[in-house]
Amino acid sequence: MKVHKKCAFKHKATKKGVKKKSSKKTAGVKLGKAATLPADLWGLWIKHVLQHGRCWLFVACVLSHLLCLRVTECLRLEATDFDMKSKSVLIAPLKRQAAVRKPLLANVKRILESLRRSGIQKKRAVQQGGRGRVVFIDKWVWPKKGLLFPSERPDSKTEHRCKDTVCKAISRLRVSFQYPTDGNIRSHTARHSMVNTLKISGVPENIGMYYARIKDPKVYRGYGGLTAQQASALLHKHRGLNQSLAKHKKVALGKIK
Repeated sequence: MKVHKKCAFKHKATKKGVKKKSSKKTAGVKLGKAATLPADLWGLWIKHVLQHGRCWLFVACVLSHLLCLRVTECLRLEATDFDMKSKSVLIAPLKRQAAVRKPLLANVKRILESLRRSGIQKKRAVQQGGRGRVVFIDKWVWPKKGLLFPSERPDSKTEHRCKDTVCKAISRLRVSFQYPTDGNIRSHTARHSMVNTLKISGVPENIGMYYARIKDPKVYRGYGGLTAQQASALLHKHRGLNQSLAKHKKVALGKIK
């Protein structure tokens, strides 16, 4: 069984021994629910991540979305968790929940096989003080064994990258994302967006809950809600509703005349 250390953050003490409050969250400020991105908008976001982020972050977002994972679940993934022959992936225990084996759907499996075969790489440039603009190859490869997202920091408290790293990267990228969204794009957006896809596709609630690894129906119903754009499109396409409105139209116009 694999044992994973939890992310930990140090708090500096004052002279009186009182811990300082973390500067990561401002008291009284609510982040709000993570934005849900329908399929088309999710595609635009993930392209934005690849263009302006890092390759490892792009892969983490893709896997979190396709497998409907929490960020920490994704960051803990290891190469041996994937069984392409049985078309399944083992998700480690988290939040007092036992490990679960999720199915790899056909289209998901094809994407994973492509990542495993070719990885992702992109030429990037950064400004480095006196050195000026430095060009480098940003690359992520599927490991033969071990973690998919190992930490690169020597002072890291975990062997894998920490959720906080993902949150900070996404918060920087969303500033330059030009498309309107219902709420802020956050680390949970990938999972919310997949739950939205499950609901829009008509997947039964109990099966959707299993795939999302959510036990409480009330919690599941709060995830991946319809966006205004989706609601509008579905109302326009609803045959029964439009037939009823057509009858109302005849009555209304008849009264006007």
